[in-house]
Amino acid sequence: MNADDYNVKQVSLGKLTAAHITRLVRAWQEASGLVADGMAGPVTIASLDARVKLRMPLPALPDGRLPEITSEFRPADRPTHNGIDLFYRWKPGDKPNFVGDHGAAGRNSDGTPRWGVPPGVFAIASGPGVVQLADNSATGYRCWIDHGDGWRTGYFHLLDLRVKVGQRVDAGTELGLVGDNPSDDDARHLHFELSPVDRYDPIDPAPHLTK
Repeated sequence: MNADDYNVKQVSLGKLTAAHITRLVRAWQEASGLVADGMAGPVTIASLDARVKLRMPLPALPDGRLPEITSEFRPADRPTHNGIDLFYRWKPGDKPNFVGDHGAAGRNSDGTPRWGVPPGVFAIASGPGVVQLADNSATGYRCWIDHGDGWRTGYFHLLDLRVKVGQRVDAGTELGLVGDNPSDDDARHLHFELSPVDRYDPIDPAPHLTK
């Protein structure tokens, strides 16, 4: 009898109750750094499904700034947004210093840009693996990495590629320069996805990212 069959039997016998499952879910959430509400929602289920722990696919900047998620996975107003978008907080002196086509994104209350990615920043591999795909597309160069555990990560809106299909990479390997989405003239940023290797079925990568 495998674990699934055993647990189903325990439920049918009343030995494994909803209260037990809630406590187990809460313990998992606490251990995984999630909101520990005891409810097995989509983020919690995704954290159970994903075997790979990922590092941020953008580096810390020399001044210490870290990448931040500015657009989440499938928000209500963008149900086909199958990943997350990453920027840095803009600061005075950053280039670009304008909002719009190829520039920074959003505005602060004083009119200065809110988000941007300085020129020369590379997307980096979020974990070790083998390059599964590396080519150009309507939204810029893109790359998928097979992490060898049934999961792959995708990196989109690149200006170029520094890797090729079949190449083995380590966590932190430079994949390509971050660009914009040329089909929409978005500001320079990285779009990042997590999907099973054998099919395109993205899940939210955010719960699996470590600093």
